[in-house]
Amino acid sequence: MQNHLHLDELGRAREELMLFGLSEKEASVYLTLLTYGELRAGELANQLSMYRLDVYKVLKSLQAKDMVQATISKPMMFAVAPIRHVLGMMKNGLRLDIRTKTDALVDLQRIGEKLESYAERNRSGDKTSAGNRIQIISGRKTVDEKWRQLLGRAEREILVAAADKSSARTLLMRDMDLISRKMKSGVKVKIFTPITSSNADEFQELTSEVRHLNSSNSAGFCVVDRKQAMILPESPARSAQETSAILTGSSSLVEMLSVLFFEGWNTSPLMGDSVVALENSV
Repeated sequence: MQNHLHLDELGRAREELMLFGLSEKEASVYLTLLTYGELRAGELANQLSMYRLDVYKVLKSLQAKDMVQATISKPMMFAVAPIRHVLGMMKNGLRLDIRTKTDALVDLQRIGEKLESYAERNRSGDKTSAGNRIQIISGRKTVDEKWRQLLGRAEREILVAAADKSSARTLLMRDMDLISRKMKSGVKVKIFTPITSSNADEFQELTSEVRHLNSSNSAGFCVVDRKQAMILPESPARSAQETSAILTGSSSLVEMLSVLFFEGWNTSPLMGDSVVALENSV
């Protein structure tokens, strides 16, 4: 029974030594020397069923840790350092390890917070950069959705320039209800588009905010809050697959479109005057 307990204790001690960084072989050699006092390398190899070369490697490692001492006698004998000495080194190493790791945790927290702050600034920068990108969108359905989303984001102003027979004109007429609701919520709306006696009624609710665009090209664009814009260069006569648009948040491009809009707007007649002129010309 005592021998059984002794083996259990040795096994537990080996595992506990491994907690302090020793390998299984190092722990086994150390405990064997602690049990027998002094042994030659060959005796250790026999006791532990190890190759002698492996035993020498382990002994050399334990000597480097100041846990094993060798005699200068022949044959060379090996013995462990006093247990109090070994445990003292372990305690000191543990204290040092705890202090080092505690300092490391504090330093990691400091560095981590800096990195998080840096990442947050980068994300903010990415948002700014993303707004300056020019995005090409294709397909009638996608263009329609992006147009409606653009109008839906308006908080202060909507500027629409839509030439006759253009995609912008088609989208404008489709979403007149949305534009009307935006106007009622306080958003300023200005529409620059060809006015004829046959389509004047369609703009009746927006008379003061509509002016005649005298143009034969098929381009159009919409600017929202002087922040984002959609340019529609193609004609609706093209297939749905060929429909495309340019969506941008580039401040310089949006500003340029706004300037172009008002260059025409400020020199064009009001919708009522345009209708009277058209009727008189008939």
